[in-house]
Amino acid sequence: MALADILEKIKKETDDKISQLEKEFKEKKIKLETADKEKQKEIDQEMHDKVEERSKKIIEKAETLAEREAKNKLLSAKRRMIDQALEKAIEALASSDKYESILADMLKKADLTDDVVVIPAKGKEDATKKAIKESGKKYMLSDKGAAIKGGFILKTEKIEVDNSFETVIGEQLREDLEIKLHKLLF
Repeated sequence: MALADILEKIKKETDDKISQLEKEFKEKKIKLETADKEKQKEIDQEMHDKVEERSKKIIEKAETLAEREAKNKLLSAKRRMIDQALEKAIEALASSDKYESILADMLKKADLTDDVVVIPAKGKEDATKKAIKESGKKYMLSDKGAAIKGGFILKTEKIEVDNSFETVIGEQLREDLEIKLHKLLF
């Protein structure tokens, strides 16, 4: 074999080897690019899923907060309506033609004995005096009136019982009235 043939054979083997390496390089490059694209798709999908999940949670939280705020506003409106109704009831009782007999009934139910002083609502002293007489109780009328809309305060040396309309209706009966008014109004 001549030197030219050997060189030709080496050149051919080298070219074949280069072609083989280029082919392997291209295949590996395609595999890596494909794997990279798939990995990128997975990452993109994960990111999309996380964003979607977080968005849903944010929307759910916003909806929950909006519902809670709406309920609070409705409850607040209901309470305002109930407060107005109670205030009108107090005013109606205080200006009622039957004010004296209402007070007399309240006084009859009072269980206090001994030296009981009745403190009337300011401006309602005469009606309270008549109610004491009508009740048959031996209570004394105070010279000073209380800053209440109607009713009275019973006072002894040891205790004081607030029977003002504000207390009786506004506090003691409020829960029952709220339930009843709630059923009527809503």
